[in-house]
Amino acid sequence: MGKVEALAETERFSLVDFLLHLGELDRRGACEKTSYATIFGYLTRRLGFSESDAVRRVRVARAARKYPSILRLLARGELHIVGISLLEPVLTPENHQRLLQRAARRSTREIDRMVAELSPACAPPRDMIRALPAPTPPPSVGSSGPLELPKLPKLIAGPAPTPTAPQGEEPARRVVFNFTADEEVRARFEEARDLLRHRFPQGRMEEVIGEALRRLVEQECPAKRGRTRKPTASGPRSRRIAKWVRDEVWHRDGGRCAYIGADGARCGATGWLEFDHILPWALGGRSDDPANIRLLCRVHNMAEAKRLLGVLRSGGRSDAGLNSSSRRHSVF
Repeated sequence: MGKVEALAETERFSLVDFLLHLGELDRRGACEKTSYATIFGYLTRRLGFSESDAVRRVRVARAARKYPSILRLLARGELHIVGISLLEPVLTPENHQRLLQRAARRSTREIDRMVAELSPACAPPRDMIRALPAPTPPPSVGSSGPLELPKLPKLIAGPAPTPTAPQGEEPARRVVFNFTADEEVRARFEEARDLLRHRFPQGRMEEVIGEALRRLVEQECPAKRGRTRKPTASGPRSRRIAKWVRDEVWHRDGGRCAYIGADGARCGATGWLEFDHILPWALGGRSDDPANIRLLCRVHNMAEAKRLLGVLRSGGRSDAGLNSSSRRHSVF
């Protein structure tokens, strides 16, 4: 057991060293210049961490920058990374020493109970999408076992039946959505369910929300609604990016961030997308030319703005015009 204990100690010291370097990368914003965009993307896409492990390490690295005593407790084995990630949202400059000492040598369940005592009462559950196990296929004809008669359908309301695939086809994968909403969302859902009763008599949430999402994507996504025609006559020069240009850029970039990092890899993010002027409008860049517009995620759009400001300042030119014209054009 001595060898295992020595290896465990080495692992703790390596983890502390890893978190120190990770925190410094995060502080410098080093990932903004790569295709990963964020420290989370670097951990999952480059280093192969799972999403949950990456989130914990980012939380602990950021907490350790504020409260360095966390690293000493980790190195001594008095706190574990899961416990610190649970504590991180409730740590403050006033209470961190007391809470860290109280959590020392405690199990995950005990620390979770501590956090629940400090958190606001009746906190809503976090949004979650969870995959369900694949349904068991029905037995084939001629299989051994007693023959069961089909059950008659109940006449009272109950859980929605699970759709079954035709025999010979693989059953569709099912997922559970979990989120909380206010009364306005509930009222809108009930209104939508009533409007769709003829199409979906059972009014199942999957049917109503699925139909609403389908219509939303078809209406908002340029790849679904088709391109807008380019006007025959060009208007006066404007900062605003025309709809036909946005549609053209969306199709060209495939609805993904087009940033190419120093490692030669493309970001490819699909969330928080914005339209970016390659040559800023204030420096003569055009808004009516798709060749001067690209899709960037918010992180890389802001990183490019910082880079351009640095170039202008180092060249001795005024950046006031750039600041006044560097509006972000969101996708929707």
